Amino acid sequence: MAPIGLTDVAITDFVVNQRHGVKGLVDIISPKTLPPCYIQLPEKRVTTEKLIMEAATTGKGALSAPVIPVIDVSDWKNPNVAEEICEAAATLGFFQIVNHGVSVDEQNELRAAGRGFFDLPTEEKKRYWEGSSVSDTAWYMTSFNPYKEAKLEWRDYLKFEYLSDQVDFAATWPTVCRDEVVNHSNRMKPIGRKILEILMNNLNARMEEETLMGTLRMNVNYYPECPDPKLTVGTGHHCDINTLTLLLQDDILGSLYARYGDKWLHIPPVMGAIVVNIGDMLQILSNDRYKSVEHLVMASRFLSRISFAYYCGPSYDSVIEPLREVLENGEKPLYKPTMYSDYMKYYFARPHTGSKTIESIKLP
Repeated sequence: MAPIGLTDVAITDFVVNQRHGVKGLVDIISPKTLPPCYIQLPEKRVTTEKLIMEAATTGKGALSAPVIPVIDVSDWKNPNVAEEICEAAATLGFFQIVNHGVSVDEQNELRAAGRGFFDLPTEEKKRYWEGSSVSDTAWYMTSFNPYKEAKLEWRDYLKFEYLSDQVDFAATWPTVCRDEVVNHSNRMKPIGRKILEILMNNLNARMEEETLMGTLRMNVNYYPECPDPKLTVGTGHHCDINTLTLLLQDDILGSLYARYGDKWLHIPPVMGAIVVNIGDMLQILSNDRYKSVEHLVMASRFLSRISFAYYCGPSYDSVIEPLREVLENGEKPLYKPTMYSDYMKYYFARPHTGSKTIESIKLP
C-alpha cells in the first residue's frame, strides 16, 4: 500500500473510516513523529514525564503519595483480606490481588491469543468492526468514540459480551482467541463475585447477582508502539461505569495510572496480579463509601501493550440508587435513581474528556 499523507483528515479516514485501526497505521507507515494536528491531548495535557514525576516520592517537607496495595487473597475467609479490600475500595478505588488461583501460564495463553487477533490480516479484523460485525456479541473498534472525538486515542480493542444464558453465545467470536476468552470469564466471574460479596458484607447488604453482575463484558485492549507518546495517550482519563473491573495488564512499566486528588499514582505490573478497580455503579450503591476514580493508560514508544479488562455490571434494566442498608440511619442519598442502560448510553455518547458521568445524576 502506498504511504498516506500525514494530514489530520487522511489519517483519521485511514484509521477509522477505512477500518485499519491504529495498528494498521503503525504497520504501514511508522513515522518518527505524528503531526500535532492529529492525535493530541486536550488543553490540559497529561504527558508521560508529568505522570512519572507526580508518581515519584515528593520532595522534603511534602507527603509522599500512597501506594496501590497488593493483597494476597489465597485465603478469602481471612478477615484481614476483607479489611484490606474494603479499605482500598474506600480510599484509592484501586488495588491488586495475587494468589487468586489463575496461573501465570493461563494468563500468558490469554495474552498470546489476544495478540493473535490483532496480528490477523486487516481484512479479517474488519469483519468484526463495530456496526457491521459478523457477531452480535463481539466488536472491533479503535479509540473510544472515534466518530465524535476531535482527537483519537492510541488504542484498538476487541470487546466481548458474555451471554451465559445462551449456549452458543461465543459461536461467532474470532476463533484465534475464542476459547481463551471464554475460559477467562469462567476464571474471573467467581473472583469478581468474592470481591463483591466482601464489599457488600461491609455495607451490611446482600449480594444481589442481577444488580452487581447482571452483565459481564470484556475489552481486549491493544496499544501499538507510538512514535511520539508526548502527542497522545493510550486511553484518556475516565472512570469505569460498571460495578467492578478486573484487569489483567502486561509487564510494561509506566502505562497505567489512577488519580489520587491532584496526583496520578502509577499502578505497576506485578507478576500474576489482577488489578481491581471500583466502578461508578458501586460508588452510587454505596453512597460514596467506595470510590470510582479516574485512570488512564499512557502510550509507549518502544513496546506494544495488551490488557484484558473484565467488567462486572448491573443488568441493563436495573435501577441503581444508594442502598437502603446504607441509608437506614437517616443518611441522605447523594444520587438520584438511574437505569443502567440509560447511564451507559450517556457515557458512551461522549469522548474520554475527564468529565465524570456520575456528576450527571448527583443530587444537589
